[in-house]
Amino acid sequence: MRLRRRLYVRFGFAAALSLLLLAAATACESGGRPEASPDPEQVTTIAFSAPETGTGTAQRLAEDFMRLHPEIRVNITQLPPVSSMHDEYVNKLVSGDKDIDLFAMDVIWIKEFASAGWLAPLTPYFSQDDLKDISDIPLESVYSQGTMYALPWYADMGMLFYRKDLLEQIGQPPPRTWSELIEQSKLLQQKGFAEYGYLFQGNAYEGLTLNFLEQVWNNGGDIVENAGRWTLNDPEAVEALAFMQRLLKEGISPPRVLSLKETESREWFLQGKSAFLRSGPIVWGLAKNGNYPVQGKIGIAPLPVGPRGTLGGAGLGGFSIGMNAHITEPRRLAAIQFLKFLIGEEAQKQIAMNDSRMPAANRPYHDPDVLAFNPYYPEIESVLKHARFRPRVAQYSEISSVLQIGLHDALTEERKPDEVIQALNRILGQLPANNDGE
Repeated sequence: MRLRRRLYVRFGFAAALSLLLLAAATACESGGRPEASPDPEQVTTIAFSAPETGTGTAQRLAEDFMRLHPEIRVNITQLPPVSSMHDEYVNKLVSGDKDIDLFAMDVIWIKEFASAGWLAPLTPYFSQDDLKDISDIPLESVYSQGTMYALPWYADMGMLFYRKDLLEQIGQPPPRTWSELIEQSKLLQQKGFAEYGYLFQGNAYEGLTLNFLEQVWNNGGDIVENAGRWTLNDPEAVEALAFMQRLLKEGISPPRVLSLKETESREWFLQGKSAFLRSGPIVWGLAKNGNYPVQGKIGIAPLPVGPRGTLGGAGLGGFSIGMNAHITEPRRLAAIQFLKFLIGEEAQKQIAMNDSRMPAANRPYHDPDVLAFNPYYPEIESVLKHARFRPRVAQYSEISSVLQIGLHDALTEERKPDEVIQALNRILGQLPANNDGE
């Protein structure tokens, strides 16, 4: 203010204003003016292949990154749902395709792609300090033979979504066991409160494999390596399959559930057709942000346990990002910059706030803004720490294919659970485990 008064006195108002405007213009010409756009020839363009989940996550983060790094352009290629992505990638990568620089992968593909030589090792580019905030379980999933071949982006796992308003009508908490889920479902259906009791992903794809394995885990069983071969625990697996058949036989789950994948099953739940749903955390954000009849009426809990189980564990899913082993050095360096941005604090917060995904980083689980949007995070973080891995082997797709076909046939034809599990174990026993000690 003193400077302005002296200018007014000495030069008069007009002269002082001219000097101030000149100073402002000079500042804009130096530090105040945005930097000129880089020469197009100096811009490095990378391609990031990501799934379309309806949230626009990848595109939004790419735009944020490009504003910070105008010398790098990120083109987003959106692929079909995850059930089709695996084959899309294999068809491209097996021929040495160089069009994709970074690609989002289900955690179960990392070992396979690394073994095939399609992924560039990321260990040289990320220090312990770069990864210090990444959760242990997602980070463990991206290693093969001690080398990091992908970067955790966000995690996913099965949780039980339930209608709080309907359970309040019958005065009961969310079910902790399979028996409670069946009893509550029947009561809600009998009273006309819910058309269906429980929805899951029963189509013959990876979702069915994961649903079944979660039932086995939650009944105290597992799929284990035995003398170099894979086998399902019996009787835990038999009881898990029998429970899934019971859901259909007693009308708790509709016959059409055998054609449902993730998107369709959650849409049915969000439209108010069922009391319970097994799905990933994205359902919370969709219900909160969308115009659905269940908005404000849903809760989230661990999956129920079977008669032999004690802990409602869930299969670890989600997406990690791998880098094409065949891309050029300039694009490789640009891709690394983008990867480091994606695990940064702001990007991981966006994953939680805008998409209700489970961030790979720890910090968002304790961020006040994130907790206000996702109040279930304290509970879900503890479930994540006990999440289970599907077999992390290069041959996993073969294991899953065997389970998908056998399980879907058993649910469709109502085959005897013990005979089905015996048959599956005979076929699985012919597949080499090759788990590399991991």
